[in-house]
Amino acid sequence: MEARKRRDAKSNKKHHKRQQAAAAQQNNHAIINNNNINSNNKNEDPDDPDWILQDKPFEVKISATMGRYLVAGKDIAPGDLILRQEALVVGPCQNSKPVCLGCLKPFHGENYIRSSESEDCDRCMGCQWPLCCPTCPGLGQPLGHSEEECAALRAAGPSGRRVMALNKRTPLYNVIVPLRVLLLQKQDPGRWKAVRRMQSHDDTRRGMPSVWQANQLGVVDRIRSEFGLQEYPADEVHTVCGILEVNAFEVGDGQRALYDMAFLLAHDCTPNTSHSDDERRTMTLRASVPIPKGHAITLSYAYTVQGTLKRREHLKESKFFDCCCARCSDPTELGSMCSALVCPRCGRPSVLPVEPLQADSPWRCRPSGAPAQPRGPRGPQAAPAPPCPGYEMPGAQAKEFVDKLADESEALDTNDVSALEGFIAKYSPRLHPDHYALLGAKHSLSQVYGKVHGYLIHQLSDALLQRKLAICRDILRVFDVLDPGVSRLRGITLYEMHAPIMILTTRQFEAGTITRKDLRTRLREVASCLEQAAHILGFEPESSSEGAIGLAARDALERVRQWQ
Repeated sequence: MEARKRRDAKSNKKHHKRQQAAAAQQNNHAIINNNNINSNNKNEDPDDPDWILQDKPFEVKISATMGRYLVAGKDIAPGDLILRQEALVVGPCQNSKPVCLGCLKPFHGENYIRSSESEDCDRCMGCQWPLCCPTCPGLGQPLGHSEEECAALRAAGPSGRRVMALNKRTPLYNVIVPLRVLLLQKQDPGRWKAVRRMQSHDDTRRGMPSVWQANQLGVVDRIRSEFGLQEYPADEVHTVCGILEVNAFEVGDGQRALYDMAFLLAHDCTPNTSHSDDERRTMTLRASVPIPKGHAITLSYAYTVQGTLKRREHLKESKFFDCCCARCSDPTELGSMCSALVCPRCGRPSVLPVEPLQADSPWRCRPSGAPAQPRGPRGPQAAPAPPCPGYEMPGAQAKEFVDKLADESEALDTNDVSALEGFIAKYSPRLHPDHYALLGAKHSLSQVYGKVHGYLIHQLSDALLQRKLAICRDILRVFDVLDPGVSRLRGITLYEMHAPIMILTTRQFEAGTITRKDLRTRLREVASCLEQAAHILGFEPESSSEGAIGLAARDALERVRQWQ
């Protein structure tokens, strides 16, 4: 069995490398010749004197269809640093819970200190918006609660008094980041110029009444009427809202930020980079896979572990473009089958959209050599699949099912083992075993098995340890296609995988059911998992949870090496 798995893995790896090479070549061609990405920059001279490109591993290119974008100026290896930049502006995400305007920390746990019997929190003496404490280090800082921001927020009185419940989401904070961008005009003209290079897609957004009207009521009217800041024209405020919607990165804990060069990165649903940010919201961008010289440098504006229908829907609604990358164009999503449904006629997990770039495309059972039923715990069934008599699902029906699946998936408590396993059991008969909804639940299970009450790692039975291990192997196999190389998802999963192998090995060796040779083989596998996890997560800030896991992986690796 193990020998067969190794042969299958080797075959899959070779196939994947050929597939990735072809996809990379296709993606680079598409990015240069089609409006396949978020066209989030203006068609200007790429040799901007404000950009210092000397000694950078990238170049700025320009195309008539998509404006400027970044390409590798040399061959870039996985893990190589591409870009490190401070934020131009940072603030709370839309409809966030109240946060301190100085440090942007939410009011819970150690960040929440009741200031008095009559006040839930400290407040700015000027605008009365909530603060974590009177000495918050973010007070008066360019990326925090500046004096100019305080003056603007109190222009029409103590506006912060409208923020009442500290534990409930509120649209009041939607105004903060747009206001911070507008204030750059006087605070820092250089940063304002950098922001103004970015695209806002005003024409597209104006044709989307729900988006335009939400900004009108929640941001434009509030800034111009409630705060009395008439010096900012309505169209300019709308443009700033669009710039944020199109170009902002989600950072920290419920924050969003703009970066000068990062907005030039092309989008791809199988990106060749990964990025992280530290406590000061400085972004670091690294290659996750090899990027040949002249190839576009890409990142994903959508969640990679999600199906094409939902990814393209998100990109259209939030970034205002239609993605046509290699993954989106392929019904099988580069062979991952992560959107495939089980055919009710032949029982094969091979129902996929006929035209994945059309949201209303019908879904059809594809002829293939897939097994008759989704894989069980022992792999695909050996019996060949009977030919399908033909099955087609209308696009509207497929979308309704996908929406229902998404709603149930998002409502899951990611710390509830029973709920997660129940979701998998409920939908496994209807979904491909590698469907993204199942992968999402498995990803949560891979982390909660061993960490929550009643399922701590040393409390797990051999069967549950095997379950955790099988889950990790399943999601790693798909991550190697959809989010390959030096990515946080892989690093965290590799770390989670080492524990069940180690504990099962220890138990079996002590019981005398494996030999010392088997022990050494297993320990080498544990060391390999930890070595890869430590390498990948070593690029993360040490203050982050991923950075902490990287440190733990290095410590565990040293102990395993002592065992060896």
